Amino acid sequence: MASTTTHTDVPNSPEGWKKIGHQDNYWWWHLDHGFDLTRPATPGGSSMIGQIGLKATNSAITIAPQNTALIIIDTQNFFLSRSLGRTGDGHAAEEALLKFAIPAARKAHIQIVWLTWGMSEDDLKTLDPTTERIFSFDGKEKRRIELTTQLDSDSQSQKRAADVEIELACDGIGSEVGPVKLSNGKIVPGGRLLMQGQWNTALHAPLEAAFQEGQKLEKRPDVRFHKNRLSGMCGKMTSCTNFLRDNSIHTLLFAGVNSDQCVLATIQDANLQGFDTILLKDGCATNSPQGAQSSTEYNCEKSWGFLITCKELADSVGHEG
Repeated sequence: MASTTTHTDVPNSPEGWKKIGHQDNYWWWHLDHGFDLTRPATPGGSSMIGQIGLKATNSAITIAPQNTALIIIDTQNFFLSRSLGRTGDGHAAEEALLKFAIPAARKAHIQIVWLTWGMSEDDLKTLDPTTERIFSFDGKEKRRIELTTQLDSDSQSQKRAADVEIELACDGIGSEVGPVKLSNGKIVPGGRLLMQGQWNTALHAPLEAAFQEGQKLEKRPDVRFHKNRLSGMCGKMTSCTNFLRDNSIHTLLFAGVNSDQCVLATIQDANLQGFDTILLKDGCATNSPQGAQSSTEYNCEKSWGFLITCKELADSVGHEG
């Protein structure tokens, strides 16, 4: 159960503002202005110049672009390529990122971080059984990729309905995916499942183009980090977390796939480490059964921070610009 937030009156603070948190990690709150996540010594007035005001689903929030990062999780071929039968909400989330969130982040000089699966040989030696089980493991079961993930509306069953199924003939993380036929008819090696430097772990083509463009920026170029667990900010993985702290980034906008799995797991770990966590609800998606996306949104709004849309980010950045 979520604990009740305590508002602390601060001596000599501007009228109506209350401080939430502690001296090293705090927000300011005002009934009329919502939450100020920029951590100024004194809230309101000049402290909000150059900041971005956002309308979250349950409150107004203010963020500092220089202390903010857009974290895009697992937008890779394995999860988005139509050549592996991927269709649905993942592509709608990709479109929202490309049309609204990424251009807005670029305009506001918000750091963009791509956080994706990418195992090393050493990672395989310490792979925990829970993670290994997710992606098949026994040499007998074949990973099935459904062309759709809509629940059968005529059934209360939680079984996924699919008109067509494609068998991915591999035996879990590190095994060969096999040849993959692209939309242009070209056959490419899928590579070893979820390993670094493979076709299946490459960013999906439209997003790969955005990443390459972002790496050319003189100010705050895009960066990419590999992860070997559902969460990219758990205790075992410090590269992304260290980068954020080294660059004084404390507010994180989250997007990617799957919302209720890797995205949510990373949000939870980030939040528990003291970062502000905001979910871009139209910039993420899941292939889980019905209700998973709405449950993720509900908990991100109520327990893990705030909920906004990619368009709201773009509109707010445009207004500030």
